[in-house]
Order: sequence, then C-alpha cells, then structure tokens
Amino acid sequence: MDVWYSRAMKSRRYGLRLAAASIVAAAMTVGLAQGSSSQSGSSSQGQCTTTPPVQTCVEIYVVSQGAQASSGASEKLVKATTAFPGQTVEYRFFVKNIGQTTLPAGIVVLPVPVPKGMQYEPNSATPSSDKVLTEFSADGGTTYSKPPVLVGSGSSRKVAEPASYTDVRWTVLQALDPGQELPFFFRVKVLKQ
Repeated sequence: MDVWYSRAMKSRRYGLRLAAASIVAAAMTVGLAQGSSSQSGSSSQGQCTTTPPVQTCVEIYVVSQGAQASSGASEKLVKATTAFPGQTVEYRFFVKNIGQTTLPAGIVVLPVPVPKGMQYEPNSATPSSDKVLTEFSADGGTTYSKPPVLVGSGSSRKVAEPASYTDVRWTVLQALDPGQELPFFFRVKVLKQ
C-alpha cells in the first residue's frame, strides 16, 4: 500500500493514504476459473476488480463519533482517501456473481490483507454464519483459522492476539446466483508511523 505523508498545517500529524486499488487487487477470489484476466476500475461502490465470473468492489470509510441530541454518541462513517494515526477505518467489500451460472458453495473465497500501517480491530469483521466462514491469519496469509488463531510450533505455540492478525478471509458457504451480491467488512486502526 502506498504511504502518503502530508504535514497537516496545525497538527503536524502524518496522514496514511487509503489506497482502495491496492487492497482490491490483493483481495482476489480464488477457486474460480484458472487463467482468467483481472480488470480494475471504479464503480458507484468504489474501486473494483473483476475475475470472471466474480467482481469485487471496496469502499473505505473513516469512522468518527458523532453526537445525537436524544441518545448521546453515535458513529459516523465518512468516505475517505486519507486517515490519521489513531483513526478507525472501515473497509467494505462487495462480492458479486457477474456470470450467467450459479456458483457452488465454497468456490468463492475472499482473502484480504490488513493494510500496512494499520492494525485489525477485534470483533470487527463480518462474522461466521451458515452463509459465510470467517477466518484469520497471523502469519501473512500462510495459514488461516477461526479464532483462536494459533502461531508458532511445538512448545512455543500460542494464541495470537486479534491485533496481530495480518489477513482476513471469507469463504461463501452458499450458492451465489447470477447477479447476487454479498457484503463483507472489517475495521482497522491507523498506527503511528
């Protein structure tokens, strides 16, 4: 992911550029037709990549606390291209079957790396259900499992803290009909550079 440093006139904090194109390119579907070409572009849902018969789009939001007169604080999501240390960023992914046939259960897999300079926020990913299996990696995407995620081997094996997760992966456990779209999301915190 490209890092863009910009001195803010008053705060002297550094901003991290939120590059949707690079995370979409990394979030490729697997288990589909081998040798298919990918295309990237923009849509009304943000940056997209296509690996026929699946299109994956991503939207990026900065999460901030807003105030509601009657019930106190509430969250506000603002589309963003830059975030500052300490801010929370929500990534939303949309996987759509753009083909003419139904894709069988288990064939659509969406692996997404936690962007560099950011830390996964615990319990923020679309959870596992009868429709989707959510797994995590703490070793750069080499192995995945449902929590607790274990790292190391032998007597040094231990449970990885969610803040050390490097990747999130969703496997669609239902058939995906032509034109059907499924949403996925997770949040990260921007680290100090």
